[in-house]
Amino acid sequence: MKRYVWWLALIFLSAVGSGFAQRNEVGATVGGQLVFGSYDMGYSGVFQFNPAHRILNARLAEAYVEVPLAWSFNDANIDPVPGLRDQYSAFYVAPGLKLKVLPQFPVSPYGFVGVGLARFHDRNTGDASYASVVDYGAGLDWKLAPFLSVRTELRDYNSGAPDLAYPLPLGRQQNVMATIGVVARF
Repeated sequence: MKRYVWWLALIFLSAVGSGFAQRNEVGATVGGQLVFGSYDMGYSGVFQFNPAHRILNARLAEAYVEVPLAWSFNDANIDPVPGLRDQYSAFYVAPGLKLKVLPQFPVSPYGFVGVGLARFHDRNTGDASYASVVDYGAGLDWKLAPFLSVRTELRDYNSGAPDLAYPLPLGRQQNVMATIGVVARF
């Protein structure tokens, strides 16, 4: 019996210790997007895939390089002209930096900022439009195990307005995403 307890303790300590050596994380989240701009853009579903690599571990905080990839679908631009409706989807990529505070605690808050590109695709006409994007936001990771967490996040991809079938005014639009999902660390 004693030998069994020692083996369990050794396995547990190895698993916990390996959690501190993990330098990479991959998150997959789903949720919704609200779009705010000069026109009423409505809401849509969203999927986000987020690989990140830790570049600094200062015990109380960790810094990561991340490359978030986000897809929104079924966005609806309601044009001010009655009856006109523009259905589009969007893809965002915005490499940047993430700072996670208190990474050894059961709940770890983090913030991030990045710069990249947005691609908007009009499903009615097949037209595509590209715009620069700045993303920023914050989230929480709830640890389930040393290598697995639940993630909640609020992210804004601040982009240029899509130039699709119906003309939109120049300027920026807020593409705010609220998501929940899982994160694996290795």
